[in-house]
Amino acid sequence: MAGGAIRELEAVLDAAVDPVIACDSGEHILHVNTATERLVGWDREQLLGKPVTKLFPSRLHSFQGVSLVRYLLSRRKLLSGRPTRVFARRKDGVELLVELTVGAAGVNEEERIVLTMRRLHEVIDTLDEPLEHVANGPEAPVRPEETGDRLYQLVVENAPQGIFHFDRVPILTACNEQFAQLMGTSKRNLVGVNLLTLRDENIMACVRESLGGQRCDYEGDYRALSTGKVTPVRVRFAPCYAEDGSVEGGVAIVEDITDRRRVEAEREENMAQLDLLFRGAPVGIGFLDTELRYVRINETLARINGLPAEAHVGHTLPELLGAPGAVAELGPRQVLRTGEPMVSQEATTEDLGAPGPMRSFSGSFYPVRTPDGRVLGVGVLLEDVTERKRAEEERAHLYGEAQEAVRVRDDFLSIASHELKTPLTPLSLRLATLERRLERGEHLDPSVLRHARHQLTRLTGLINDLLDASRIEAGRLALHPEDTRFDQLVEHTLASLEGQRGNHVFDFERPPRTISVHGDAYRLEQVVLNLLENALKYSPDGGTIRVRLSVDEDVAVLSVKDPGIGIPEDQQRQLFDRYFRARNASSRSYGGLGLGLYISRDIVERHGGRIWVESEPGQGSTFYVALPTLAAARPGLPLAWADRHLH
Repeated sequence: MAGGAIRELEAVLDAAVDPVIACDSGEHILHVNTATERLVGWDREQLLGKPVTKLFPSRLHSFQGVSLVRYLLSRRKLLSGRPTRVFARRKDGVELLVELTVGAAGVNEEERIVLTMRRLHEVIDTLDEPLEHVANGPEAPVRPEETGDRLYQLVVENAPQGIFHFDRVPILTACNEQFAQLMGTSKRNLVGVNLLTLRDENIMACVRESLGGQRCDYEGDYRALSTGKVTPVRVRFAPCYAEDGSVEGGVAIVEDITDRRRVEAEREENMAQLDLLFRGAPVGIGFLDTELRYVRINETLARINGLPAEAHVGHTLPELLGAPGAVAELGPRQVLRTGEPMVSQEATTEDLGAPGPMRSFSGSFYPVRTPDGRVLGVGVLLEDVTERKRAEEERAHLYGEAQEAVRVRDDFLSIASHELKTPLTPLSLRLATLERRLERGEHLDPSVLRHARHQLTRLTGLINDLLDASRIEAGRLALHPEDTRFDQLVEHTLASLEGQRGNHVFDFERPPRTISVHGDAYRLEQVVLNLLENALKYSPDGGTIRVRLSVDEDVAVLSVKDPGIGIPEDQQRQLFDRYFRARNASSRSYGGLGLGLYISRDIVERHGGRIWVESEPGQGSTFYVALPTLAAARPGLPLAWADRHLH
């Protein structure tokens, strides 16, 4: 054959996809194409002239006394052109399962033998090879290395993860069924792929690293070309070494991380929600390790401690807060010691010895454990309950006041009914007496009419007090102020009580000069009368009631001192409240509705004055009324009176 024709034929063979080997009659290699070089890893020059058995494992060199090539040629008619599955041997010793077809042309010295190989994709296989079965025979012993290879194949093919192998080219030379399923195609379509033709630069970088002797990981989304299905995968690449220690290729383990991604996404979502709850919780949350050092803390707890959140990490409570921190650490320390939680422990800054205004806290401490029960540290929940405590105290106070108001109301109703009945009974008797005497034409005793009129006046006074109290509550108590001689008003009021004072004595100390005020004479007389009647009511029979009127810095001051039962100090401020009666003043022993001082306070204050009391139980009481005089430069009281116990 001419040289040009030979070169043309070689070019055609090089373009062939499948490996082609040409041999002479002695089975020495005359020509190999490029596909053969790529498959077996030898260069063409290394194979030319060498026995073709160099391309097969030694166990396949002969069958039934003839060479592999001659054996297959003898079976051509029987095989009817079908290929035979055999193992080929690469330069690095790796065995590849191929389909081999053998043909021959010419005779004797001119005979040329052509071997055509087709790389099988099921490189990792568990099927028996018919050729090897015939070669070894049913009685042939199984070599240990064959048993190891078969176990290796079983493990790889049944692995729960995808596995593939690539050579230095790098061509994907082998894979298991799990990998093919992950990729959404068949082994036949995968084996033979050049990994450097993939579009993902990260995968190609991992391939290069593994061929450089380095392990590396890849994580990303694989999109199947045929179905478009996107599968999240994680691939672990590792180099494969030859017997001389050189890298001959690489192996990769492929994991479908769809479920892991979903779990991680759910976990991240849950963690985000927990983190949001942790950071935005209205209660303080923190975590202490087993040495009671802060690992994490939210802003609420940081504000309670009075330090930035970042300043807590790595520090203990005593390091951060000093002596108060040492006291606060007792709870978490007990949780570490006992392993039991402490719930709703309350303390104040006073209990902790902390400076500043008093604050109240409610804390819970609980052990934080791993699933196997090992304690990692202590969780802290702390709430500033200062405002809640104040609200509770205020509610308790208001509740107490409400209960007191109910009690006062009930007492008032009881006293009012008693007080209103008291004058009605004698009045009714006096009127009945008058009626009988008139019917009989008898002489009328003036004292009967006088007593009847007295009871009527008393009843009228009670009713007027009720009406005045009602007007005060409604803001409708009218005043008609005018220039009034206050000293004459006091003297007139004392004189009006001459018939009611009994054995009591009034000791009146007159002022050295006249005292005038701008006020409602009727209402001011009502105030003075109330103070004098109270002095008579609560003083022992025959006692002296001292009345003093003076001027101090343009302020008229009236004092009424009695030797009576006195008033407990804790009740003196309430004395001017509506319906209030001191505890030591029995309603049966001392009459009245408890409205006189309430009405008097309103009248005095509306005149720009003040009313107050000084008293001790058993030592009597002194009531004071201070009113601005006409000569006062301003309507209000001077500062000299501001520090008195005024009402």
